[in-house]
Amino acid sequence: MRGNLLRGLPSCKFLFSVALVFPAISPAQSLQPLTLVGMTALPEITGDFDHFAVDLKRNRLFVAAEEHHTLEMFDLKTGKHLQSIGGVKTPHSIAYVPEKDELFIADGDDSACVVLSASDFHQVDRIPLAAGPDAALYDPAAKRFYVGNGGRSAKQETSTITIISVDDHKKVADISIDGNNVESMAVDPLHHRLFVNIRDKKEIGVVDLTSNKTVAKWTTPEMNRNTPLRFDEANQRVFVAGRTPGKFFVFNAADGTLVQTSDCVEIADDMTWDPTLRRIYITGSQGVSIFKQQTKDHYTQVIQMPTNGGKTSIYVPELKQFYIVHPKTTIDNAGLLVYRVNP
Repeated sequence: MRGNLLRGLPSCKFLFSVALVFPAISPAQSLQPLTLVGMTALPEITGDFDHFAVDLKRNRLFVAAEEHHTLEMFDLKTGKHLQSIGGVKTPHSIAYVPEKDELFIADGDDSACVVLSASDFHQVDRIPLAAGPDAALYDPAAKRFYVGNGGRSAKQETSTITIISVDDHKKVADISIDGNNVESMAVDPLHHRLFVNIRDKKEIGVVDLTSNKTVAKWTTPEMNRNTPLRFDEANQRVFVAGRTPGKFFVFNAADGTLVQTSDCVEIADDMTWDPTLRRIYITGSQGVSIFKQQTKDHYTQVIQMPTNGGKTSIYVPELKQFYIVHPKTTIDNAGLLVYRVNP
């Protein structure tokens, strides 16, 4: 299986720890949605990675090295590795808040949301949570950081989504979720709702953010281990990827009806919705599946590309660059892949 994942993608194992390589671009590559333009090897980093955050002001990219117990920082434009940042135990989701110049981190083993200064990375605050904070979402319009915690990590059948104000680092509310495994979330500001993947129940929960209560649950028989979730606000469509089997689902946000189901990569951990190019990027252990929104109810898979098994990713539209990080294996170092997004 690993050999298949690596096919067509230059290996990072020959690179130095801070080396950046710009592969030659063929005419065929330039016609694809993504063109690989750089690779940075991370031979000292072992274990899996989780999610990204971006500091545009300082041209920096962060990723949570959850099993290495660090945040890894890169030059956003070139992908060059700049620094390993300590002060965290098991980081999962990260948000950079430019108005505060702070990083908010869901730290699983610390049972807390840890706040670091983005200037020198000293700890500014620590907001205690239930066991196992993992999936999180930052809503910059509302200045709220939503953090899933509790559930199976706390040996409980219910989870909590804690809402934290990034302005004063205070808890705003706790939302009870009937399920022990909360995953990706998305906010619908027009209808004051929060969509959340409840993985153990194979459901999407719909939370009313006025009452902070779950008001609906959606599912479909084929959905299993639903992890990444994104929201197309303009068309009121919710995008979800199931891990095993790899399935891409589109739901009508008005009533939860299933619009479309398609095959995609397995063990997906991240998804990006690009409303400008109307593309969905799903990254998993088998690579990246790219879908094109033809209409709000019709989606076609453009391509599936190998990524060295990188499951987490982020798109920075200001640079038109897409980033994927992959873990170390017996045949390859961990590494950051930098892609140019082609129109």
